[in-house]
Amino acid sequence: KDHEKELASLDHSPSLFLQPLSSCRNIVSMTQHTLEYFASAGRGEGIRVALHAAGVEFEDKCWTLPEWKEFKAKTDDSVYKGGLPVLTVDGKKFAQSSAILRYAGRKGKMYSEDPVVAMRIDEVIDTYQDIMGNAPKGLEQDALKAAREEYAAGGLQNFMQRLSDCASESASEWIAGTADMSIADLAVWQLTSMLRSGDFSHIPSDYTDKWPLLVKIEKAVPEHAAFKAWQAVKAARK
Repeated sequence: KDHEKELASLDHSPSLFLQPLSSCRNIVSMTQHTLEYFASAGRGEGIRVALHAAGVEFEDKCWTLPEWKEFKAKTDDSVYKGGLPVLTVDGKKFAQSSAILRYAGRKGKMYSEDPVVAMRIDEVIDTYQDIMGNAPKGLEQDALKAAREEYAAGGLQNFMQRLSDCASESASEWIAGTADMSIADLAVWQLTSMLRSGDFSHIPSDYTDKWPLLVKIEKAVPEHAAFKAWQAVKAARK
C-alpha cells in the first residue's frame, strides 16, 4: 500500500511529518532490524509496539513527507515503490504493512499458532486493509465529500459491522478471542484512532461510536502494558 496516497486521501496534518529524520530514531541501539515509516501512528505503530514487546531492538527510521517524496522519486529500489512501511532484517528489505505486522506479531507472540485463531486475526487485519484501500481518494473536494459520505453509509459501514461481529463472537475482551492482545487488536486501534482523530475527512470523528465493541478495543489497547512500554520509549527519546 502506498502510504503517500493514504496521507493525501486522509488529510493528515502536515505537522505530523515535518520532524527531521534524525530526531525520530529509536533510542535503542541499531541492530539487524530497521523500520522505515513516518513519525505518525498510521500503519506503523502496531508494528513498533509488537517489535518492542518481542524485545527486538530496531532502528525506528522516521521519514518526513518531503524527505520521503524526494527519496521515492530518485530510488530505483522496487521495495519502496509501493510506499512505507519497509522493514529491513539482516540487510534484506520487506514491504507491505500487513506482512511486517504479522512478522512482528510472531516475534512478540501477538499472533497465534492455532490456525483458526490465526485466520480470525488475518481476517481482522485484511478487513482493516480493505477499509483503507477502498476509501475514496484523488477527487476534488466536493466530489470527495460526496464519495466519502457514500462510503461511510455503505462499504465502510459493512466493514465496520464485520469487525464488530468478530468482536461479538470473541470469548475474551480481545477481538480474535485470544487470551491477550494480538496484532488484530493493534490493527483495530490504528483504524479507530485514525477515524477518531478526524483525519479521515468528511467522516464524523464519532463514527466508530456506532460499534461499542470496537470502541472497547480502541480504549483497551492504549492501556495494555506492551503499548504503554513503547510509548515510554518514545517519550524518553524526545
